[in-house]
Amino acid sequence: MKSQSSRGAKLLLFVIILFAFTSCKKETVERNIDAFAQLNTEVKADKNVYNILFSLQEYPYKEVGIKLSKNKSSFFDGIGLNNFVANKVSDNRYGVFVNGLLANQNYYYQVYVKDSNSANEVYSDVFSFKTNP
Repeated sequence: MKSQSSRGAKLLLFVIILFAFTSCKKETVERNIDAFAQLNTEVKADKNVYNILFSLQEYPYKEVGIKLSKNKSSFFDGIGLNNFVANKVSDNRYGVFVNGLLANQNYYYQVYVKDSNSANEVYSDVFSFKTNP
């Protein structure tokens, strides 16, 4: 009789420990950041080389860049987009150098960021600039 009750106590203790281990899950912390809250875009031209600058909220992005096109509709159908990876120029400030653009032409661009913790990719509004004649 004593061995049966000790066996039952061991089984109960095992079940309690097993329950404790399975119920202790690592809490997932999710941070929501509006990367484009203060974008402050700026386009500078020097001898037909265009420097597109912008600011992002502080976050360890996997990749930052722009998509550039001559047609605004390209951002909806995905045809004719050129991707440029941005370089960090200062704290939370990024830039892309683009050359070889046609003179006196409107160009459209959109900033994108890739999340370092997931496969998410987020896009800004579409901006435009006109090249020098």
